Amino acid sequence: MTDPLFRVGLLADVQYADDDADERLDRHYRASLAKLREAVAEFNRNDLAFVVHLGDLVDHDLENAGPVLDILAGSSAPVHHVLGNHDFASYGSPTGRSDRATVIKAYDMPAAYYAVDHQDWRFLVLDTNEVGVIEHLPGTMEASPGEELLARVKSQGRVNANPWNGTIGGAQRGWLAEHLEQAAADGVRAAILAHHPVHPDHHDNLLDDHELADWLAGFPALKIWICGHQHAGGYAIRHGIHYLTLNGVVQSTTNAYAIADLHQDRIVISGRGRQPSYELPIE
Repeated sequence: MTDPLFRVGLLADVQYADDDADERLDRHYRASLAKLREAVAEFNRNDLAFVVHLGDLVDHDLENAGPVLDILAGSSAPVHHVLGNHDFASYGSPTGRSDRATVIKAYDMPAAYYAVDHQDWRFLVLDTNEVGVIEHLPGTMEASPGEELLARVKSQGRVNANPWNGTIGGAQRGWLAEHLEQAAADGVRAAILAHHPVHPDHHDNLLDDHELADWLAGFPALKIWICGHQHAGGYAIRHGIHYLTLNGVVQSTTNAYAIADLHQDRIVISGRGRQPSYELPIE
């Protein structure tokens, strides 16, 4: 067995709040801090290129982000963030949500969506809340495309026609296409890091999951989509692209996170706690 080219730490849906556990949903908000400390300690025992949190760092209100960010500051490897739907929830705000610029600043992100290059890989971080009813106030011009898309998906009877799901907008899709085409031209592989799943069908999927999956199949550089949002996790392959959903940290009393070893011919996901392990072949 060859050594990996590099390793990446993965976790999703810490979803911390200073709230009692929701036993009905099996979500343990305060326990997320201890779980995160455990994950960071394990990450620090490994030589990682970076760590990525795949969205929903808090359950609600950015004031809850402080303790989580303090723990992540102890990571030996750089930490990259993905925007999740809960990151916009603001119970203390008259509008019920935080605006995108405020969330980006709180998490010290370079932008809502951005690229991270490492060795012969390009990691493309997406904002899958951009279109939907998550980031924008109802009835505004910015919210209109998402409201229309959600209504259309509901009329089709799709299981993912839910207000906590979204997708990427036209400008972001153009940006993604440009990066995927350039990755192919540069001879590097690409991975997408997002909050929402695409495949297989699930009530937590992107609103335009089928169409987006078919579109992504046209980019040979893309090897894997890694996400959170669906706390039970999952895995499937479609059109040769791996779709990996990480188990949520906040879910259950058992932790869930992973280390990904990127090899020339495969990606090995070594799960911890509830997170399953996978060996995913790549070309």
